[in-house]
Amino acid sequence: MQRFVKNVNPDAPDIANYYLELGKKYSVRGDVAFAQAILETDYFRFTGLVQPDQNNYAGIGATGPENSGASFETPEEGVRAHIQHLYAYASNRSLPEGKELVDPRFDLVTRASAPTWFGLNGKWAVPGDSYGQSIIRLYKTMIVYAVKELNRVNQNIDL
Repeated sequence: MQRFVKNVNPDAPDIANYYLELGKKYSVRGDVAFAQAILETDYFRFTGLVQPDQNNYAGIGATGPENSGASFETPEEGVRAHIQHLYAYASNRSLPEGKELVDPRFDLVTRASAPTWFGLNGKWAVPGDSYGQSIIRLYKTMIVYAVKELNRVNQNIDL
């Protein structure tokens, strides 16, 4: 995941492991959430409203020029907020035991209203009629890249 994004943006932050680790804790696909972060941040180049120092990889609260969205203290906290926001859309359960809420918009989400990535259409990004499809398309591109990398590495292994 990290190699994929670094292939496009060598300056991308090293946060893929946060997505995988935190995703497991919340039962959210961290690999697909990472693809969403790539989509939201233009490969972590931050060409939209949100700036890199905000550690906001999901555009949480970014609604227009007057509001560039939420800011988080650390990259890990930013990833946690993103995963929590997805968790709110996917589930009506409480946060996992011992987890502190860092997503400032968690309570604004209609809980369990988007248990699938396509369910985010029209909810995460408005109008966003094919928002979930864009995430999955990027995720598939990431998978194809990983397979090509594995094949390239395997070709160089002596028997």
